[in-house]
Amino acid sequence: MTQLSRRQFIRITAAAAIAGGVGLAELSRLSRTAERVQDSRILLGAIANLTVISTDIAQARLAINAAFERMASLEDVFSRFRPTSQLSRLNTSGTLVDPHPALKTVLTKAVHYGDLTDGAFDISVEAVLKPYREAAKTGTVPDNALIAEAQQLVDYRQISIGTDVIRLNRPGMALTLDGIAKGYIIDAGAEVFRDYGFEQVMVELGGDLQTYGSAGGRPWQIGIQQPNPEAAHSPLIANLVNVAMATSGDYLYTFTSDRRLHHIIDPHSGISPHELSSASVIAPTACDADALATALLVMGAEVGLRLIERLPDTEALVISKQGSIRVSTGFPL
Repeated sequence: MTQLSRRQFIRITAAAAIAGGVGLAELSRLSRTAERVQDSRILLGAIANLTVISTDIAQARLAINAAFERMASLEDVFSRFRPTSQLSRLNTSGTLVDPHPALKTVLTKAVHYGDLTDGAFDISVEAVLKPYREAAKTGTVPDNALIAEAQQLVDYRQISIGTDVIRLNRPGMALTLDGIAKGYIIDAGAEVFRDYGFEQVMVELGGDLQTYGSAGGRPWQIGIQQPNPEAAHSPLIANLVNVAMATSGDYLYTFTSDRRLHHIIDPHSGISPHELSSASVIAPTACDADALATALLVMGAEVGLRLIERLPDTEALVISKQGSIRVSTGFPL
């Protein structure tokens, strides 16, 4: 058999391609090997990692920059750290006129998940979180009476979402979107890659992520942190294709050194749930996964997994405070 050099092969194939109507530029693109193009930046106080697998490196970098710009623009809507963001203005005055469509979308989803979880997911829990955060600065915990008073302001059903105005119906109410907005921003960034025509993408922000396609012919392999340090040597790996995943854990932002009190608060009790240490949810969108992971930490394994089994294209893995692991029927572990 005659051995062809790479140059001869390309020349012969090019001639055939031109005869068949395929241009040289397209042929050059097809002959290149797909590469993994990545970049990282700080967004919403967390590290965002964007990954594209493509033969068109220049176009991939353009898409990455555009996705970062899209994600960063939403900080002016959702950030509770920016006093001029739409969320901050709503919390300050209780009313927001002409709200951004993204804010209306996320609030509508939040109310839906409040209903779906019987109030385990409640974005108006910010009134309770605030005294915990303030007390944590001095290494203390807030007085029970203060928490009980703050709980009177917790009720997602008191959020009115109109066409041109959003209102918090109880004076002093405030919202936190930490358990849902990050997922929405991830989805928004991922959608930019769809607009650019890319089909193998992962958008990750602060541990939550959305995947499109596969990682070069195999699933995206994503590690799930084991909260118990003694189990850290036994990694949990989820295999993801065209799905999102989000994790909520008691180790992410704690108010006490023993992780008894942390940033996930049960809206019904005013304290952190005591059964689970983390919950990871796989769903079609990162926004859905984000909200459900937060809710499951509050609901507990039995009730939470029962809900997950009812939802289409949704799976979950939960880890108890003692380190035991439970998964839904189809979790790709």
